[in-house]
Amino acid sequence: MKSFVNDVAVIAAKELKQLRRDPISLLLTIMFPIILISNFIVISTALSPVTPHTIPIVVADLDQTPTSKELSRLLAASNDIVITQYLDTEEQAFQVVRTGGAEGAVVIPQGFANAVAHGDAYITIQVDNSKPSTSSVASAAVTAASQNILSESRLGEITNLGVRIAPVEVITRPISGRPISGEIILPGFLGMIVILGAFDDIANAITRERERGTFPRLILSPVSLLAIYSGKMAATAVLTIIRTALMLMIFRLDGLVVRGSLFLVFLTTTLIAIFTISLGLVITSRVRRSSTLTILEIAMTFPLFSLAGTTQSPLLLAPGGIRIASSLPWTYGNDALRRIIYLGIGLNNAVVTDLLILLVSSMILLPIAITLSKRTM
Repeated sequence: MKSFVNDVAVIAAKELKQLRRDPISLLLTIMFPIILISNFIVISTALSPVTPHTIPIVVADLDQTPTSKELSRLLAASNDIVITQYLDTEEQAFQVVRTGGAEGAVVIPQGFANAVAHGDAYITIQVDNSKPSTSSVASAAVTAASQNILSESRLGEITNLGVRIAPVEVITRPISGRPISGEIILPGFLGMIVILGAFDDIANAITRERERGTFPRLILSPVSLLAIYSGKMAATAVLTIIRTALMLMIFRLDGLVVRGSLFLVFLTTTLIAIFTISLGLVITSRVRRSSTLTILEIAMTFPLFSLAGTTQSPLLLAPGGIRIASSLPWTYGNDALRRIIYLGIGLNNAVVTDLLILLVSSMILLPIAITLSKRTM
């Protein structure tokens, strides 16, 4: 019995000593359940339904009467939308939405005040119907404000003319043209598949190679560390192109129609993968085991579904969630995929900005990964 207890103690001491030699694995072993639960808390807080939204819209007031200005005031007071611009023409307002500068455009037509007085008023709203949920939230906020205009007793021109109590019609013009069947989440899922694939490439490229003992031999070869890492990133780029092509074929069976350039879709997914593996190279300069990297991958995956705009727009998150989402380059990658696939937008300012954020982030992380790797060899 005493011998058995001694054997158990020796094995336990050996396991703990091995963990101590890899402090990050030890930390994650202890902290993983806490991290996982914390992620769910962050997500549930970020998705709080009582939090005001900040969905950007533009307004074109063609009537310029006290009634139309009061409607603009009611729109500005909404907790769900934010007016970013007041424009002069309907075409200017719609163009901002078409190019991705806002989620919706409200046009108050000329003669709106008289139409309200006679109970046959309408306004037009064009919405970006491709971004999850934001178009419906924006439309609901505009509808609520347009109906509230009828109950504003201080509008003298309305009460004096004798208002017929009739709703103000809100004519919605979606611009995405996406199928009715609701494949709105597919661009975000394409982005997440690329991210997860790149994380697996990291495990194969660095961590498992270290475990097999081949990475030190590669480092001793007459090849620079930059060339080694660049080669591994190039391999990931090739795998990402294959994954993207496969997923587009699968999504096509589900009714997905790519309205933009296929080249830009592949370019975006490649940049998402390159950023992911650049971040992974930084992580693997400290993480030495594939099991540890797998734990990190799982811990990061849950919040990314919400924070990176996979299943819904980050604009619907709480303020803290919006700030976190805006700091993640993956958010901009998913945004670019949505604009290209559903809106058919090319290299306009919004898409170029998204792609540059991914590229610059990768260029910043790669030298950091090389420096950290040299220090831990």
